[in-house]
Amino acid sequence: MTSEPASRDDHLDLDAIEELCAAATTDPAFAAIAREAVPRLVAEVRRLRWLVSFGACDTAGTTGTEFVLALDEEMLAYFREMADVLVESIGISRAEAVARINAVYGTRESVSWGVGLMGHELPEYWAYGVYYGPDDRHRLPIGDPDADADIDFSTHPVRPAPPKDSPFWTLEE
Repeated sequence: MTSEPASRDDHLDLDAIEELCAAATTDPAFAAIAREAVPRLVAEVRRLRWLVSFGACDTAGTTGTEFVLALDEEMLAYFREMADVLVESIGISRAEAVARINAVYGTRESVSWGVGLMGHELPEYWAYGVYYGPDDRHRLPIGDPDADADIDFSTHPVRPAPPKDSPFWTLEE
């Protein structure tokens, strides 16, 4: 199943589906299964619609990982290394690290230019850009101790995390 933005020609009435499934059968065993499964399926469709309408890429929420964009094994490991950098170097939770990465790199705009080119830099380069904003000299830390030597991380501007109710939070804190 692919998720589509609600603005497309989508007339799927999830409330009606839920009601019909609950009332459509006289078989008690099937009715019990439907009462359990249908609300979860409806909730999942709503979540996928929300992700896509929030600006996430079209595969958002269907990847089977903590990240909202589809990644091959190599890039999945790379994105997990980025999350490790944020957890270990900055001290934020893994849930927040993943949410920040999802919010920046899991959008339709980011996916359109492709994540493959990210592998040409160390994960620190991209991870620090998720957390820090440019300083007054328009610099971002890049994860290189020499290049970052004169950066005072304690005063460096921090980008806000995505809202807690956004679909980019895929892990529990």
